[in-house]
Amino acid sequence: MTAAEPLTTNHDWDHTAVVPVADDHSVLDRWDRVVAAHGDEPALAGEGRALTYAQTDRLVSGLAVALTDTLRPDGRTGAGVGAVAGGASEPIGIMAGQTTEAVVGVLALIRAGRTVVVLDDHLPPARLAHVVRLAGVEEVLADVDRADAAASVVAETGGRVHDLTPLLERAVQTQTQTASAHVAAPAEHPGRPGDTDPLVLIFTSGSTGLPKGVAVTHRQTLENAEHDAIALGLRPGDRVGLVLPLSFAAGFSYTFNTLLNGGAVVLLDPRDLGIERLLQRLDAEGANGLASTPHLVRSIVRAQPDVPDRRVLGAMRFVVTVGEPVTGTDIAAARPHLGPSTTFWNGFGSSEMGCVAYCPVGPDDALPAGVVPAGWPLPGKRVRVVREDGTPAAPGESGELVVLSHGMTTGYWGAPALTAEHLTRADAVPEDDEPGAADQDTDTMPAWRQGDLARIDPDGRLVLLGRADDAVKVRGYLVEPSEIEAALRALPEVYDAAVTALVAPPAVTRLVAYVVGRPGRRTPAPAAIRRGLRDRLPEYMVPASIVPMTELPRTERGKVDRAALPGAPSIEAEMTEDEYDQWELVVGQIWAEVLGLHGVHLDEDFSALGGDSLTAEEMLAIVHQRLGVDLRGSDVLEHPTLRAFARRVRVGTAALPSHPDVVKVSEARAPGNPAVFCFAGAGALALTFLPLSRYLPEYDVYAFQQHALERRGLPDWSVTRSARRYLALMRIVQPRGPYLLVGHSLGGLIALEIARLLTEGGERVQHVVLLDTYLPRTRAEQARLDFGRMRPQQPSNPTVRVVRNGLDRVVRRVLPAGVPYGEKAAKRFRAYTAGVLRFGGQKDFDAFFDQAAVSSRRHRPTPFTGPSTYVEADANPDAEGWGDLLQGDNRTVRIASEHTSLLREPHVAELAPVVREALATERAARDTAG
Repeated sequence: MTAAEPLTTNHDWDHTAVVPVADDHSVLDRWDRVVAAHGDEPALAGEGRALTYAQTDRLVSGLAVALTDTLRPDGRTGAGVGAVAGGASEPIGIMAGQTTEAVVGVLALIRAGRTVVVLDDHLPPARLAHVVRLAGVEEVLADVDRADAAASVVAETGGRVHDLTPLLERAVQTQTQTASAHVAAPAEHPGRPGDTDPLVLIFTSGSTGLPKGVAVTHRQTLENAEHDAIALGLRPGDRVGLVLPLSFAAGFSYTFNTLLNGGAVVLLDPRDLGIERLLQRLDAEGANGLASTPHLVRSIVRAQPDVPDRRVLGAMRFVVTVGEPVTGTDIAAARPHLGPSTTFWNGFGSSEMGCVAYCPVGPDDALPAGVVPAGWPLPGKRVRVVREDGTPAAPGESGELVVLSHGMTTGYWGAPALTAEHLTRADAVPEDDEPGAADQDTDTMPAWRQGDLARIDPDGRLVLLGRADDAVKVRGYLVEPSEIEAALRALPEVYDAAVTALVAPPAVTRLVAYVVGRPGRRTPAPAAIRRGLRDRLPEYMVPASIVPMTELPRTERGKVDRAALPGAPSIEAEMTEDEYDQWELVVGQIWAEVLGLHGVHLDEDFSALGGDSLTAEEMLAIVHQRLGVDLRGSDVLEHPTLRAFARRVRVGTAALPSHPDVVKVSEARAPGNPAVFCFAGAGALALTFLPLSRYLPEYDVYAFQQHALERRGLPDWSVTRSARRYLALMRIVQPRGPYLLVGHSLGGLIALEIARLLTEGGERVQHVVLLDTYLPRTRAEQARLDFGRMRPQQPSNPTVRVVRNGLDRVVRRVLPAGVPYGEKAAKRFRAYTAGVLRFGGQKDFDAFFDQAAVSSRRHRPTPFTGPSTYVEADANPDAEGWGDLLQGDNRTVRIASEHTSLLREPHVAELAPVVREALATERAARDTAG
């Protein structure tokens, strides 16, 4: 290979296309051939209805007929298209989630002769509205769950929303009325697309500060499908887990790559399911291929750190990652989860260029050092690396990447000038005059400059070196900092801004914003800036760190001197019970809420995190509202760190004239509903129900905690005694039924016992909700289950430490060999002295956990015959054991959460609808009776 020659490939791809390559001019041509050859084989699975190819095709044809009757006539105008083919049809939006119905809708719109714009309802409405305006979308096809969201998106332009659900029903009826594979009307559409016509508009982050629409053509999609057949071996019988959003170029591409090769697409959205349920669904659907981002693969590996579960990734024939760099370290971490024949693929491409290159790493291959190369270019894709002056770079030399192919975009929608900056002909890229270097066929190819820096390694592989501009990939999405800067400058408090990215694989890329406030106005608080950005940008584009500055450093040419920007502080923290006591968790969640962070370090200063006087006032108001503690701004100055401020809040609550066992967590906005009585788990504050109460604004919410948990006293030594104590307090609040009871962990046993006492007293218990409650066990079972989960604790109080250490020495001398001593004896000592001795911080709560483990061992729950809901979290050993106790109308719900995290964000957001639905049965019963 000479420096002048475009790189083709020296890699022998292992596969040939099972669906023979033909002279297809559009996706419809290829689709028709696949349906004819594989009609009875599965095509669509996952979320939505499962369909074979023949069923999908009949449904698509019927829906296309319904759409031609429903949508306004297609004027097929090229107005505003610019460099995009003048025959382009008017774009139509579709918002139907990550479902099989969404794919049916996309295919039907294509068959009806329309260009598609997939709208992702996970994005902010303002962002979607901007996409709709840029694309010129005036009609949107939406399912029933997203019709309102779609209406708000097109409201500004006066567009119309068409309900997909009844249209699909009409299509089903059409299926039954015709036995033919196709319906004549759409098949004979006068505008049946050609290879250079746009199939879909994919909107990516734009360097102008606005999203830009890439016109993905039919030919580009057909070539992508053939590339995946040759490289990945996609074929009938494959079931590819599609976990990338359909609005994302790779998500759309792998959907059609699979379908146009006769495989089945399993559509799942990890943003809705979470990691554990995603793995369960992939397993249940029998997926043998996965197209993902490296970030999601890392999340799957982290979810199973100790005991890899090969049932899911081990069943994969291939795992391909796209969208951001993947490293050899990533693959090393994933290998214990992969099967003995699973190949890991790094894919490189873009919305504009389609699939460009693949780099396979087999199960026995040596792991690459650092970032995995982009790999060998695919057939039909040729690459050149050119120097800054436009001359060809020598092998191994870095330069700008230029990709040559007929299977690329025709340009940006409605932006001919922007298209001209990137798209040219191959013969416009200078080459050496070496004889034989030029290729006449190559010279006729379009050439695309994406802005990537690259080189060719000694094996002939393409190696990416980053972006020539400032664009970066964040969680698989291409992000141009200039778009974030534009959104920052649109905020009224911001005068100037610069955004950079901290890129250090395998760590997640982190965006950092440097912000200058407007002269003469209050310096904007980072928390307020984050909130403002979240209304305008997707979550992945909101900077994790915001650094206030008086001015931005600039070069002699007036450009921002990014090298002179200060380093970004690490301000995010994962708040866990291993490091935070319960008061620190409660107060830390409030700080994180007002500061716009995911978590706060214990020794982080409120002001250093971006909190100003207004933010402090907001935080103090929430502390007063939720915790009943009235503090002043001086308290923030005197106790500036989270650790110190949480201690001040705890002292403040101890001085309040309130009952030590019950807290009114929230007050109903309107009267009329019975109160909700919540019972905390062992060693847990009543305030653990605070996050849940915010989702129950219609109810007074009262929460109970163990007697003597925070004020010295003798705790209750039986579940029944606790139930009678709480019931007496409940009668004061609400003398008569119906009663609504919610119990977490130990609190579930207490809720059931209160239900028994109320029922025997002639009162009506409308609903009992048990949140991950464990069944009482024998001494040996309980010891293995509970004591084994506890961490050794050393009390900070010297007197207590001496007593415990002395007790441990006595026990070691007196008890015979084989009798539990040491840590276990210390835990039992702590259990029997709970409420009397104070151990300090989280250890006080651990003592009551130990006490509850002992006291509940002898309890035997009474069966409950009324309505109930049981919520099961991770690692619960009693999922099948509650059937004998919950004998009435029972619903069991599984939530992927650790036991103690169930009542905290983000899991409480998933729990809240379950609880609301359970409580709503009481309202429905009263409304019906009324």
